[in-house]
Amino acid sequence: MPSPVVYTSGAFDPLGDRSGQELERQSTLFYATDRAPATPEDRAEFYANQRGGPLRVGTAVVAMDPPVQTLQELHTLTTSAERDRDRTLSVRKVDEIGPLKVNTPNPLANPASADVLAQASVTFRREINQQLARTGSRDAYIYIHGYNVDFAYPTLASKELQHFLGYRGAFISYNWPATPNRFAYLRDLETAQATRRNLRGLIEYLSSETDVQRVHLIGYSAGSRLTFETVYQIALMSKTGESRARLGQVILIGSDLDRHYFTEAIADGLLNSVDQLSIYMSASDSALAMSRLLFGENRLGQFSEVTEETRDNAAKLAAIDKLSLINVTNAEGAALGNGHWYFRSSPWASSDIFLTLLTGKPPAARGLERLEGEATWQFPDDYPQRLTQLQ
Repeated sequence: MPSPVVYTSGAFDPLGDRSGQELERQSTLFYATDRAPATPEDRAEFYANQRGGPLRVGTAVVAMDPPVQTLQELHTLTTSAERDRDRTLSVRKVDEIGPLKVNTPNPLANPASADVLAQASVTFRREINQQLARTGSRDAYIYIHGYNVDFAYPTLASKELQHFLGYRGAFISYNWPATPNRFAYLRDLETAQATRRNLRGLIEYLSSETDVQRVHLIGYSAGSRLTFETVYQIALMSKTGESRARLGQVILIGSDLDRHYFTEAIADGLLNSVDQLSIYMSASDSALAMSRLLFGENRLGQFSEVTEETRDNAAKLAAIDKLSLINVTNAEGAALGNGHWYFRSSPWASSDIFLTLLTGKPPAARGLERLEGEATWQFPDDYPQRLTQLQ
């Protein structure tokens, strides 16, 4: 992905003055998946494109080709708008720790033995805590991918996000059993619903069993539905003390969620369970335009202009604490391709996402602006210059 403009402008350096050895020790990438383990018949590496039941956790090693030889070369790659060559990423190997004990076991799901679950839970806890200690941060970040992908693709996207977050805290790629088939959308939506309990269990495990203080969620496309539903469950369970999850920043990107359902969840107190909920939206997202045709309603991640009929609602949305609506339509690179993957294609959009996760500051303190009568924050034309003036 292109380097975020917040780094290329010199406003922020994600790597700081750490040595190459320090960065290498801090670069562990975790994964959690309820895909089935791959067999020779699956024609898939590592994990299959089908449901597997228990949540398996481990670490993944991602390689770059051609590799970076020096710390200076890595720093230049991270903070430069132009690059001297193309580079590709690949998953070199995965090391599974085992099936994790999350929630009360489902008696109908044939989980692993109690001893196996307990051992994996102990090992994963130790690995997470060691990563937190190495980085000096007690934040955990979970990326929840969209549909039409295998195990490798979201793992690689997670590595990019982890790198541009400066290897802060513990980063986990939540790899639910999506299908690498563009015609499997409805099937994948149902599968995403079926994995909510495992994602919720992972968040609660991190919150109660490890040294993690805050769990931040980055939900993309169909994965934003899974993210939202899980946060909704946590909010409802928190009312009765059934959930001890500690959620920080929750970010939904290109969200294919029904708008009315979204407002119902807000009315049910969803925002009480998070530090901040940020919704990124675009008017040039053709993937969501197709989804609107399918469902007959505008999607949450679609930006639409304020009209006389919607002006009152816009004012109410703007007044809601803990909610930020970010319009990326005018952000550089946001309309590339089908306009749906701007969180990686747009150096402006990615900058704001990383600033949200790294600083927790409100949109106005991140260089965005909101016009009077609007509910959404926008990227001003001089956005890169504004970044250099941030405190």
